Amino acid sequence: LVMYEISSEIRQKIQDAIKEAESQTSAELVAVVTQKSGDYLYISVLIASVLALLFPFGILFFFPDMDVFMVYGIQLLAFMFLLLLLTMPPVLRFILPKSLFIKAAKLKAYETFDLLGLYKTSNHQAVMIFVSLYEHAIEIITDSGINAKINDTLWQKTIHDFINAIHHDGFEQGYLNAIREISTLLREHFPIQKDDKNELPNTLIEV
Repeated sequence: LVMYEISSEIRQKIQDAIKEAESQTSAELVAVVTQKSGDYLYISVLIASVLALLFPFGILFFFPDMDVFMVYGIQLLAFMFLLLLLTMPPVLRFILPKSLFIKAAKLKAYETFDLLGLYKTSNHQAVMIFVSLYEHAIEIITDSGINAKINDTLWQKTIHDFINAIHHDGFEQGYLNAIREISTLLREHFPIQKDDKNELPNTLIEV
């Protein structure tokens, strides 16, 4: 899912799905996607540096008479090769724990909720669906009005279904299914009101 290009057709379908959902609930639904939640370059540099520092010990063990400048040159090349290798998304995802990526996505999701001002709605009933592509992570962040009636654990099924849909049916279908599931839950607890106003954008937001 890294660097997934979202077409205008997908954007329109998501916008239409949100519009349909909000026609039946007083809550505000916001769709957000980011290509990457964290910058992991410092981790790549750290790992490459540590491994490169160990290289001379291995070289001198097998070649004790090697010239010191030759050893330094090999060490430098090793560092550059390791850094290049560790900046490749599949490699980094393989060696780092999944919890690190989940934590980065969760932090970015809460930061985005605040930066977009989603806590400023009149009834505090904003729900944000946040997808972080590189981290393969999905977060559903809600404002206080939603939290008062719906426990966070109820969103876990939607997140689980979303992840499965992405793997089997693709990003588009996963997002649309999630919007429909969330809409069903919101209609039950927050039915549409006569004086309801659309306070937040229905378009897919990229951050």
